[in-house]
Amino acid sequence: MNDKKQTLVLFNTLNKTLESFKPINKIVKIYTCGPTVYRDAHIGNMRTYILSDTLKKTLIHIGYKTLHVKNITDVGHMRQEMLDQGEDKVIAAAIKEGKTPQEIASYYTNKFLKDEKSLNINPPDYMPKATDHINDMLEMIDILIQKKIAYEVNQNVYFDISKSKNYGILSGNINNLDTLNNEEIDPNKLNSRDFALWKSADKDRSLKWSSKYGPGFPGWHIECSAMSKKYLGEYFDIHTGGVDNIFPHHEGEIAQSEGCFSKKHVNYWIHGQHLLSEGIKMSKSKQNEYLISDITSRAIDPLAFRYLCLTTNYRTKLNFTFSSLRSAQKGLNRLRHLYWLYKNEDSKLDPISIKIWTDKIDKELLKNLNTAKVISLLWKLTKTNLSGKEKVYIFDYIDPVLSLDFKKYHKKFNLTSIPQIEHKKRVQFRKEKKFELSDKKREQYYKQNIKFFDKKNGNFLVKKMSNFETDINTNHISSSTDVNSLLHSKNKTKLSVCLIADEYLEDFNRCLKSVINNVPNHISYEILIAFNGINIKNQNQIKSNYKSNKNLKYFHIDPACGAGAVRNILIKQSTGENLILLDTSIEITGNIFEEIITDLKDRNIGLTGPFGLKTNDLNHFHENSINKEYVDAIQLYLLALRRNTLMKVGLFRENFRFYRNLDIDFSFQVKNENFKLLSNPKIPIKRHIHSVWENTHEKTRDELSKDNYKRFLTKWKNYKHLLIN
Repeated sequence: MNDKKQTLVLFNTLNKTLESFKPINKIVKIYTCGPTVYRDAHIGNMRTYILSDTLKKTLIHIGYKTLHVKNITDVGHMRQEMLDQGEDKVIAAAIKEGKTPQEIASYYTNKFLKDEKSLNINPPDYMPKATDHINDMLEMIDILIQKKIAYEVNQNVYFDISKSKNYGILSGNINNLDTLNNEEIDPNKLNSRDFALWKSADKDRSLKWSSKYGPGFPGWHIECSAMSKKYLGEYFDIHTGGVDNIFPHHEGEIAQSEGCFSKKHVNYWIHGQHLLSEGIKMSKSKQNEYLISDITSRAIDPLAFRYLCLTTNYRTKLNFTFSSLRSAQKGLNRLRHLYWLYKNEDSKLDPISIKIWTDKIDKELLKNLNTAKVISLLWKLTKTNLSGKEKVYIFDYIDPVLSLDFKKYHKKFNLTSIPQIEHKKRVQFRKEKKFELSDKKREQYYKQNIKFFDKKNGNFLVKKMSNFETDINTNHISSSTDVNSLLHSKNKTKLSVCLIADEYLEDFNRCLKSVINNVPNHISYEILIAFNGINIKNQNQIKSNYKSNKNLKYFHIDPACGAGAVRNILIKQSTGENLILLDTSIEITGNIFEEIITDLKDRNIGLTGPFGLKTNDLNHFHENSINKEYVDAIQLYLLALRRNTLMKVGLFRENFRFYRNLDIDFSFQVKNENFKLLSNPKIPIKRHIHSVWENTHEKTRDELSKDNYKRFLTKWKNYKHLLIN
């Protein structure tokens, strides 16, 4: 690399535009918002850390020196109410075991560091803990009060955003801040939009520190301002994070830092987009998060996830599925294999050919970290006439940025050899065209995960296959896109019953037995069962219990899909004329099937079921439980329809991961196609306690229900004309 630095272009959230990077000094200073360590960092968080790692490595690649800080938000910001309520099962268990908040934070910090290492994310130069810097935070708070930018009320200190001329500049919503600030209502604030710098602590709170304002704990934003100042100074080059940090966190950082130091805080704000799962942002509260351990437990290389992230621009939302991850694993395996072949090739190196390709790669990489294009170029490179040695050089040139371990796996592949006499014997078989004997040797070693790669001259290479090449499990379904739709196919049975087997096996067995015992002999049927994330032992037990019933079809889903997606998997694979979606809280106590089939012969009826809902305004739905009548929605406890109706109305919306309100959303899909919904509360069934609802924390289920209801209203609020009243 020559001394003249190449120009890196980055999208700066501060100015909402692509800008050429210009460092302040010789060393580029970078701050990354690190993990909050009272819980696991999920892979959505890790995507953001892959971004900061790629940025840092790109700067080093083009000749810069860097100074990188990534903070640890430890017990200083752990929510006491979460501990008290036992909202997080892991923390609740740890508290019950007598572990201190510090021990919990240390445990999750170590897990985070292990996860980062598995993703080839290089450690920062400094990784300060918030709890080690309380005095630094208090010093900043004192200065803000002295400058009358902050104020104290009842031992609480707040930042006065009216004193910040540029507050809102990062989020771009300066004139409508009330809609942005998501802090809880605090009567101590002079202005509802102000944010906390220091909060007073109740006497029972264990996570608190002494201060001139009284015992308390720091606000979220002040932590990063204090730590970035200590290690990088008052003014530095780059601040990275996820888009959800833009407001209020990074907005608060800018306001308090620039208020305190009376100068610009950061030149470039770089933000990574969300990782989605089933169409919604990955998060613990949405119950759709996955961890690095979820990847490794399925014999997938964590670097396959890094590869997957690199194939999409960091500013683009990425919808994660295990299907896409397995595809990424296959792609990474193939690139590593080709590198191995090239490395074992005896060939020459042409500097001119190399420079053409390294220039191409740099040109794309420096366009706002366009790693997707870089990987695309590597694939194109594999199809060129360049020599193996030249291709290896180019792979080695860019892998310090991509960090996909091409060299490391070349060494692993070459660790194994076969006895020289065996090698000579097989070469001789091939020269004498004794291919049956040659293939027999291949099969013999393949059982030991050793694979032969034959050359045209009769020789061959020997490679030790990695677990990531031999253990890719393609049998499991991880999303509805993994199954073909049979909705266009002819009816094979009169009835398809769809059941979901989850961790509540007692409910499942009761429900399944009630179906089998009450379906009349003259009705042909199939029962489709989704094993939604339950362990192999329980799956095998269910299969063993019902092995004599040939009408059961099983679908192995791993990891667990959300409420909408798992139902779509079963629907797409059904072949019955009529479908019944049955919740396992329902026990059938008589022949419900003939009446349902009869009701569905009326082509005007789109859905039927025993639990109907009515509404006058879409705000409150009340249950109809007496008469057979038309309603506004059919509840998901038992919902029946003709299979061909789905060809017109479509499938369930998959961003409904939690089941609540999914039924009213789907009901309106059906009504919007001019179908009627028939409630039939008199069919013989019994409704038991809903185990999923009862075993979900009250706060969590309320939040999930509200989220789903918002989704429903967003789509259907202007469709009151569909109501029956």
